[in-house]
Amino acid sequence: MGIGRDRYLPVNRQDMERRGWDEVDFIFISGDAYVDHPSFANAVIPRVLEKRGYRVGIIAQPDWRNLDDFLVMGRPRLAALVSAGNLDSMLSHFTAAKRPRSDDPYSPGGKAGRKPQRATVVYCNRAREAWKDIPLIIGGVEASLRRFAHYDYWSDSVRRSILVDSKADLLVFGMGERPVIEIADALSAGTPVQEIRDVRGTCYRSKEGGWPSGSAVLPSFADVSNDRRPSRKPSAAIPGAGGSFREAYRAGPQGACCPKNPRHRPLDQMDGHDIRPCLLHPRAPSHPPLYELRRSTRH
Repeated sequence: MGIGRDRYLPVNRQDMERRGWDEVDFIFISGDAYVDHPSFANAVIPRVLEKRGYRVGIIAQPDWRNLDDFLVMGRPRLAALVSAGNLDSMLSHFTAAKRPRSDDPYSPGGKAGRKPQRATVVYCNRAREAWKDIPLIIGGVEASLRRFAHYDYWSDSVRRSILVDSKADLLVFGMGERPVIEIADALSAGTPVQEIRDVRGTCYRSKEGGWPSGSAVLPSFADVSNDRRPSRKPSAAIPGAGGSFREAYRAGPQGACCPKNPRHRPLDQMDGHDIRPCLLHPRAPSHPPLYELRRSTRH
């Protein structure tokens, strides 16, 4: 027996109308196929928000060359959430030898090329084009690992924080369930996204010197670009501190910086009722290979 489409989260205007919705609170843009399974972030984060009473729609693997794909559910009331998916998008495209991959285990039928390179940045650019000043929150593996200046293997260069390149308002790193709830509640209460500065597990953009007192200030983008050795010093200090302190990274000549709040408390302390049960099934008719591998996973 098939699963009724009404049990999935909406992916288009027709799904919204069947639920009697005229708008969604959040749109989650993902570089992976929509699989309603706890091992796929594009199901877990929206289901967490749904449990809190928010209306969430999912745009899975939109055609980044077509703006209409981003407008299928209209403008979200509170924010757009953006993730490249369960894997860094460059790794989805290329092998370690920098050869193009022939498949993508997170896409329907394993088909490659369903997401752009540097998907987080591309999706944010399209979201800005579609909704202008909408709050943009990025997260996932790609955003988490690129939150500061970093060496990019694919271009053999040092790149700025993805928060700067994407022009997003907030970056959620690590497990995003708890930070997303706090951000959603703040936005729903009318707090401007520019004033959300104290949520653990997040980074934000600010002006030079706009970091909290007592922050450990990391080498600037210019310093790291000219000499990669300074970037190793703060990296070595971070694990020993247990993520309990604030850091700030000077992003570039425009005077931007990216303060990082301490990481959030472990997810194993989360109440099991904080997430609505997933359906353990893909929305797409052609199943991603990773779903076939994990469909027997218990949660």
